[in-house]
Amino acid sequence: MIHRNHFVIHNATEKTFSLFIEPEGASFALQCDQTVTIRDDFFNVPVTLRIGSDSDGNSILSIWPGDGRVTVEKDGIDVLDMLRGAD
Repeated sequence: MIHRNHFVIHNATEKTFSLFIEPEGASFALQCDQTVTIRDDFFNVPVTLRIGSDSDGNSILSIWPGDGRVTVEKDGIDVLDMLRGAD
């Protein structure tokens, strides 16, 4: 049976922080007052959100999929599609 999670992440700080979508390693900057939505359809293992920091002390949020499908959207558009279009 498929289970579903739905998260909304809103940057309420004055600092930009980085999102890393794994395992692709795609990096995305979440600016002040920006929001992303994470949808996670999984069977047994849900998405893992890992908070860390880089060598300069800037916050990083890594999004690791479980055993299903994870999408990360900003303004209704899949962030990975946005990043691919920037290439």
